[in-house]
Amino acid sequence: MRESRRRVKWGFGVGAASIVAVAAVAAPASATVMAALGMNELVAQADEVFVGSVVSQRARWDDRGRIVTDVMFAVEQTAKGAARVGATITIVRFGGAIGDVGMRIEGEPMFDDGERALVFARRVGGPRGMLRPVGMSQGVMPVRDGAWGVMVHPGGAGLALTQRLAGGALAPAPAALVSPRRLDAVLAEIHAIAGGARAP
Repeated sequence: MRESRRRVKWGFGVGAASIVAVAAVAAPASATVMAALGMNELVAQADEVFVGSVVSQRARWDDRGRIVTDVMFAVEQTAKGAARVGATITIVRFGGAIGDVGMRIEGEPMFDDGERALVFARRVGGPRGMLRPVGMSQGVMPVRDGAWGVMVHPGGAGLALTQRLAGGALAPAPAALVSPRRLDAVLAEIHAIAGGARAP
């Protein structure tokens, strides 16, 4: 027998300054409208940038009565921050399922166990606070083997990305990656940005 789950959508305050009014720009009904972040912004806002594989996930109620999911990664490569290769690092995404109650936030990253990703995470709530993906799913870029080597794929699933034009109007904007790129090239770019040399 298939288990039925009630799914609800809650507002989580996921960066109100970055999320813009949906009515201001055409977007799919299921997408969250958010300011696009370039690679420089992703790196600048992140406390940790790493490549890792999902080893486990655990949904829980947080202290504000919301369902969140702790996603544990085994770190394979690092580009910024204190995480070390071989360590386990936990990021928190909003939403998840506990029993017959499920919560889904459009634009929050979703993970499968064993999945690899390039993650840009920032610490929220002080030095001991939780790590959250920068820019929601913009800060999680899938990493997969391809014909040309290990490739990084664009993030931003479930988001309609925008930029504000000179006159104040909003227009669609691209993600930091618009097509897959080799992992080594992306990591080199991130190292250059983190080291203070702005990437072209």
